Amino acid sequence: MDLNFVPRRELSDCEWDRQDKRWRRPEIDPQILKELSARSTLNGLARVGLTFLMLFATAAITLIVAQQSVWLAIVPYYLYCFIYGFLIAIEHEMRHKVVLARAYDRLSDAIYFVIHALLRSGPRRERISHRIHHRYTMVKGVDPETEYPDPPTTRWLKRRLLRRLLDILFVGAILTALQSVWHLVRLAAGWQDKLMREQCAAKDVRVMRREAIAILLIQVAVIGGALWFRRWEPILFVSLATSVGGAMVGFYNDTQHIGLMYNTNDQRLSTRSVRCGPFVHLLFWGLDDHIEHHDFPSVPSRNLPRLRRLLNQEIPEAKSLVACWQEIFAIAREKEQHPDHVFAPPPIASPQIGQLSQARGEME
Repeated sequence: MDLNFVPRRELSDCEWDRQDKRWRRPEIDPQILKELSARSTLNGLARVGLTFLMLFATAAITLIVAQQSVWLAIVPYYLYCFIYGFLIAIEHEMRHKVVLARAYDRLSDAIYFVIHALLRSGPRRERISHRIHHRYTMVKGVDPETEYPDPPTTRWLKRRLLRRLLDILFVGAILTALQSVWHLVRLAAGWQDKLMREQCAAKDVRVMRREAIAILLIQVAVIGGALWFRRWEPILFVSLATSVGGAMVGFYNDTQHIGLMYNTNDQRLSTRSVRCGPFVHLLFWGLDDHIEHHDFPSVPSRNLPRLRRLLNQEIPEAKSLVACWQEIFAIAREKEQHPDHVFAPPPIASPQIGQLSQARGEME
């Protein structure tokens, strides 16, 4: 793979300024940005409904096929898990509150909580974490969502991919499920992680603890009901689907920032978009158009393809999932030989393309 690497000193104008805290991003007409940022309750509810309809359909097919052959039922079950894993994409956009119109914020928050209950994670914590992530993307010691090794080694990457694979094959899925439940138990008992201690107000911590208790009770009810009625469906379709589906989608999500430049003021250097087929794009809710989303987080995912067309000459080309991972491994190998080198994709490699303006990082 032919990639452009440059010594970091050649990108000195792209270094993050901890005092100024400004992001460089492409210019766009304010009126067009306003139009692209318009919410659509009907569109949002239709997409949420379609995702859950696909979940119910694949679950029903799995149960029907299982009556004939358990082995054949594996195929629709894995499709169910794949769709289930992409609930994180709906959850992500609802963190930004750009799916439904503002008048329906309560409904949006209710859907947001239900998804977190299914994924065994905390709504308030994720919103605070993600706000910091957008404000300080890939800033070391600040961004809580990109604490990857710098540089990532090929050994670390292989272990990460292996862990994903083991979860998909159920070898690690049970352990992953138990770890997430244990995390909820600790939060419910009052334990606080680094983000909660350093970035959250006392009120936020109290809300996080109440959310952890509520979600933990829901998970216990699911498992307890399954054991009481001696039914395996709740565990397979909720408890384990979170781990298996999360690992599947993790292959996509991991492409977003791993291997890219830390402490930069240009999202094109710290963020990566991935090109997906129509079905995955439908499920992904804009997480595939990741550079565009980071540059303009107020734009709902349904409008990100249009935004990419407008910015086409100013942002790196989106690559396929396989090509993204090839790029990540190529970056790791390069950094093992030249630690001071950073990956500079076009148009960074061709600074004459595109005019950039200074704009403060924003976050819904």
